[in-house]
Amino acid sequence: MIVKHIYTHENIVVLHSVKNVLALNDIDSVVKNEYTIPAGARHGINNIFHELWILHDQDFDRAVAVIDTEIDNPVGKAPWQCEHCQEENEGSFEICWKCQRETAST
Repeated sequence: MIVKHIYTHENIVVLHSVKNVLALNDIDSVVKNEYTIPAGARHGINNIFHELWILHDQDFDRAVAVIDTEIDNPVGKAPWQCEHCQEENEGSFEICWKCQRETAST
């Protein structure tokens, strides 16, 4: 097993979101420097950022593609009009903000 670095972020919540997206795509990963705090600067700047590492070398290229398409450059959904109340909703909404009905596409 060869562990490879795939992603770095200063916000642990963002890093865990990326980890979850990879997990949904059946890619195993591990977080390094998870419990570091800004005081880590006394140990060197490289030790204060949270890192995500891929556990299996064969998953690396697929992980790069997943991060690129789902994290760095996500495709936005088109706005939609509620069939019940005719209200316009942003594409990211799956439920009408006005009448709470689901979009017809779900």
